[in-house]
Amino acid sequence: MNTPWDFFKVGYDISNILGYYGAVLTFLGTVSLGIITVYQNYVSHQKTDEINKLTLELQKKSMAMAEQRYEKEKLDEIKKNTPKFELKNSSSNGNYMNLRAELKNVSDFIVSGIKSISFEVFDETNAIVTTSHKAQSKETSLSPGDSAIIEFHNDQLRSKTSKVESGSNIPDTLKNLTIIWSFQCEDQFGNTHYLKAKLDIEDSKNFVGHPWEVQKVG
Repeated sequence: MNTPWDFFKVGYDISNILGYYGAVLTFLGTVSLGIITVYQNYVSHQKTDEINKLTLELQKKSMAMAEQRYEKEKLDEIKKNTPKFELKNSSSNGNYMNLRAELKNVSDFIVSGIKSISFEVFDETNAIVTTSHKAQSKETSLSPGDSAIIEFHNDQLRSKTSKVESGSNIPDTLKNLTIIWSFQCEDQFGNTHYLKAKLDIEDSKNFVGHPWEVQKVG
């Protein structure tokens, strides 16, 4: 095409055209390679994130399993070192007055520092009938299988009301009572344990000899 000025005149020969197409193809190849590289890096990054996420989840699961295993081992260790007792009534002066009970160590180790904290008797409304602050054991340490007598030094469990029999006023007995004795002791490592012993009584005129329910509370 003719141009109005020589300035716009450009001559193209076959080498220019080939050079042009070579540059275009090189550009397209470079761009395509760059796009492919970017895509591969993106895919690789995504895979890395997935692998890291899976690794993190596995680590969390492994940690959770380790925590459960540790808690079980710790619980087993606590149970192994928890003092265990059996408590049975042995005698009283009638209507559970000055009640005495036999405390037996059924643990696999020596317990020491046996000390009474409180002795309380509750009625069915959960009101306190009587208490004793003089409960004590003649033995403060017990080897496995050994027993000690606990003396509670409590008042008799009788009602304030009475009935007349043979010309005499006889106090009524109490029914549906619950006796709770709280005490403490130490294990072989010197750790202090707190326990509660519980006994349900249907009628205070009937002396029962079945075992108390003894539980660790602290």
